[in-house]
Parts: sequence; structure tokens; C-alpha cells
Amino acid sequence: MVGNQKIKKLPVVRYLCYLLVVSILFTGVTFSRYVGSTSGDTTALLSRFVCSYQIGDMSSVIFANADYWVTGTSGNVISMNTPRSVRFTVRNYTLNADGQADRISDVDLESTLRFYAPAEFAGNLALQIAEVDAGGAYITQTPQYVIRDFVYGPSVEGEKPTTFITWEEGETLTTTSTATGGYGARKDIDDETLQMSGSFSGVADAHTGTVSACCTDTGNSLTITATMQEANYSVGFRRYGKTESEGATMLYLDCRKEVPFYTIDIQLPEMHFDAGEAQERTFVLFLTTVERTFDSSVVGSTDQATEWTQKMNGLLVTPQNKDDKKMFDDALVTGYHFDQEAQVFSWENGKYIATGEHTTVRIQKTYDYENGGAVMSYSHVAPLSEGAASVVHPIVDFYDGQNTVQSDLDHSSITKVHGYHGQCANGGASGYISFADLPDSPFYKTYTDQSADTDGTQKQLTVKELLSKGYSSRLNVLFVQASQSAEEGTP
Repeated sequence: MVGNQKIKKLPVVRYLCYLLVVSILFTGVTFSRYVGSTSGDTTALLSRFVCSYQIGDMSSVIFANADYWVTGTSGNVISMNTPRSVRFTVRNYTLNADGQADRISDVDLESTLRFYAPAEFAGNLALQIAEVDAGGAYITQTPQYVIRDFVYGPSVEGEKPTTFITWEEGETLTTTSTATGGYGARKDIDDETLQMSGSFSGVADAHTGTVSACCTDTGNSLTITATMQEANYSVGFRRYGKTESEGATMLYLDCRKEVPFYTIDIQLPEMHFDAGEAQERTFVLFLTTVERTFDSSVVGSTDQATEWTQKMNGLLVTPQNKDDKKMFDDALVTGYHFDQEAQVFSWENGKYIATGEHTTVRIQKTYDYENGGAVMSYSHVAPLSEGAASVVHPIVDFYDGQNTVQSDLDHSSITKVHGYHGQCANGGASGYISFADLPDSPFYKTYTDQSADTDGTQKQLTVKELLSKGYSSRLNVLFVQASQSAEEGTP
């Protein structure tokens, strides 16, 4: 037993749940720093409203799809998940080309951290924020907030809540996870008693509403807003070669479905900025999954992983028209993708030279239901900075044999790029990636092998059970004039 959490006795779980943070990374102006900024009209008579923020790399984009606490075969308690962290910096000024303060806000500012993701994932998180001081040390500013407690009420030992709580006037919620160890929480801070309000209406698969919490002692506040939105997500299936020990990257079905989304806003007194003086503060957001995020038996009611079947091969066939819909678990299949190893070249003395290195390319086919057919797109899967997690970023430029970029390359099929070398959007730092002989079918290692198998009996790779689910999320910082915040409430 850890705190009020029941330790479940389960076998070691190998299934993984991937959190995709691509939407975070590509809101910025460069790949070395992910910067967003806004300012008021400096020609107006009103005081200037100036602010900026930076979001850095996430420590990892992978979360284990397992309960946080399990009991191993020898009876020892095991933590299956490790907190992931994202560093972000907020300022009441903008930067000039030299990285120095340029314009400074003439009004007091309140900033708010906003995290946006499908409820299936966001509702299963425990969040905590620490501030980074001048020496690089962490100062914990919040206890660990377990999102399901805000949505369903305090957890009851051994029970998984299913009914949304309605917080009546005067009701409070006391965080207990920090004092008891919780879910990898930082313990160097007291728990909070939060003043609660609001509720959600509907069911788990379709609900809306708002829940707000505020601690009068610390000034910390958290708001969760649920809305129904169309979500793009992916489900990943294991692939292997001649034997199961010959592993391969997973095949992902790209899907679209209307689901509840959570917008989680967190505001701290430390995120307040006084006018007229350049100020900068850096924080770290810690995210931890509390329970198994999704049942690997997405189709059906058993607890066994969904197996890829011969019938499911039809999901990979390009649709002929808008009526030729591909469906998986009540979601529209919008295409599929998988990762493939490719050779890296350099351009020297008027020719491409193999470097001996290889890198990972994502091959993605997106269905065109309106007109029939599909469009191919390609991405690079690699870290954008040293020591960071690998992320997916587009391959935007393709070069012919004379090292001339092709601005109007046809992307209707993979054969259109076989004779070219691509450079990724990270400034081409990874060299020229060869697309020669890459397949667009997940059952083959090369296009030569794919095109030679005319009757489908010579597949080199097998698609097996469902292993993962991938989500798209957003993380940004909101700013509001402090005097306006005081009069109208936090954003």
C-alpha cells in the first residue's frame, strides 16, 4: 500500500502508450528554441502589453501503459512509470537578435500554463510544477495534482470512479499524494486544501463542463475544461520478421474520432510579473500517468491485446471514393504510417557520398476520401538537440541528382521520391536522406520486394497485436494584464 492507493498485483506490462508532443515543438520559430511571443500595438495610447515564452524539450515522449504501482512476482512494489518533464520559461519582455531584453511590458502581467490533450490521456495524469532558481536548483511550487480527483472526487481505495462529481459551494479537496509519495511526486512541499467549484456532465466517452480549484493559502489555482472535439490519434501494432525475435518498428493506423478534450490551466503567484522591469522565470512541469491509460483490447471486451487479422488488411487499401470508408473502433481511419531505416549521404565534389550512417524516416499515407486515392508524406524521427528525446519533424526539401531542390515534387506515391534525397526541417543537420527503394507497405522491407510479391504470398513482415496509442497535445503559456485578471478572474 502506498498512501491511499491500492497496489495491484499484475505481471510486468510491456505495452506502451506514446504521448506525441509534435504540436508543442512546431509552434516556435526555430528548432533550437521554441518561442512564442505577443505584444500590444506600440503606436496606441494604451500602455504596452509585452510578453514571451519558451518551451524546451520533453524528457521523454513515452509513457508506460500500466498502473503506476504494481506488485512484482516476488511481492515487491514496483513503480511502472517515471515522471516526464517539460521546461518552460516565461518573460515580461521580448528578446532582440542578441538574446537581450528588447521591449518590456508597461503593465503587470499574469501568466498561465495551458496543457491541452484528449481526456483519455489528460484525465489520467498527475501534474506538479517546480521553479528553477538562478543556480539551477528546483524549488517545488505545487503539490502533485491528480486530475482524476478533481473530476471524480477523492479516490476511494480499490475503486475506479465512473461518476463525475459536482462540487458544491464551500466544498474542498485536499491533496494527499505528495505527503504519501503519490506517483513519483516531489515531497519538499506541503499539501494544499483547495476550494472547489464546477462539474462535468455526460459520460466518460462524451462529456463537457468546467472544474476549478484554488488554494487561498498559496494562491495556486487549477482549472479543467472539457469540450468535445475531433481528435487525430494513432494506434500502433507490433511488427516482426521471419521470427518474433526479429523485431521491426510498429505499424500505426491513423484515426479520427470525436472525443472529450481537456484544457488544463495552472496559475501560480510566481508567474506574476511587475511592470517596467525585465523579469524571467523558468519552471518545470512534471507529468505522470496514474493508471493504465487505455485497454489494449480496443476492439471487444476481453483483456487480451487486439490481434491484427487478415480482414484488417483492407484498412491499408487506398479508398476509391468518399463512400469507401475505413473504420476501426468506431473511428475513421485516415491513413497509416510506419518508420523505416534509410541511408544518409553528404554532397561533396558534385556527387552524393554515403556517410555510412543510417537514420529513421517516417512514411505516412493519408487517405483522400473526397476524391479517392491518397497522399504520401515523409518525416524524420530524431532528436532536435543533443540529449533530447526523438521527435517527428517534416522532411520538406527533396534534391535531385544535381543537388537541386524540387519545389513541385509529386507526392501521390512513394515511387515519385525514390530518385531523390531529402533534408529534414531541422536545418538539414542530418544530411541528405536517401529515399531509394523505400516501401509504402508495412509488410515489406524494400519496394523491390513489395512490387515483386504480386499475389501477396511473400510478405516479409508480420503485423501482430495492438501495443500503443499515440496522442497529439499542446502546451503553451497565456498572458493577461494583471489588473484585468484581478477584476474579471483568472483566464
